[in-house]
Amino acid sequence: MRVTSSAVVVVLLLAAGCGGSDDSFTDDYNQAVKPLSRLERGMGTQPREFERLARRTRQTRRNLAKLDAPDDAQGEFDALLRQLDRVTADLKAVARAARSHDVARQRHAARRLVRSSTSVQRAETALKGAVEG
Repeated sequence: MRVTSSAVVVVLLLAAGCGGSDDSFTDDYNQAVKPLSRLERGMGTQPREFERLARRTRQTRRNLAKLDAPDDAQGEFDALLRQLDRVTADLKAVARAARSHDVARQRHAARRLVRSSTSVQRAETALKGAVEG
């Protein structure tokens, strides 16, 4: 199932980290997203690889949830956490769909993953903007 490869790239954008003027939050954020930065560049499209990415995305979300976002970025931070929950669920759905050998189910899961991954990217961009002020 190659349709979802672009979605994986979007999820991995989190690994690029956060810049901004609140150095403590930025440093903590960059540390929190490390589970995603440890993924191999040549990640394939097998169900187990999507499950591994889901686990690392879930761990990243847990790490981020422990942070105290700047007050003026709290809404954007909460939105990012919600989108990480969504993309984690969609990664798991892609793995299940791939195992089902049902092409329609695979396409549906892949489309959802692309949408949720794009939402993660937008949420992180909004967070960076709020942190940078």
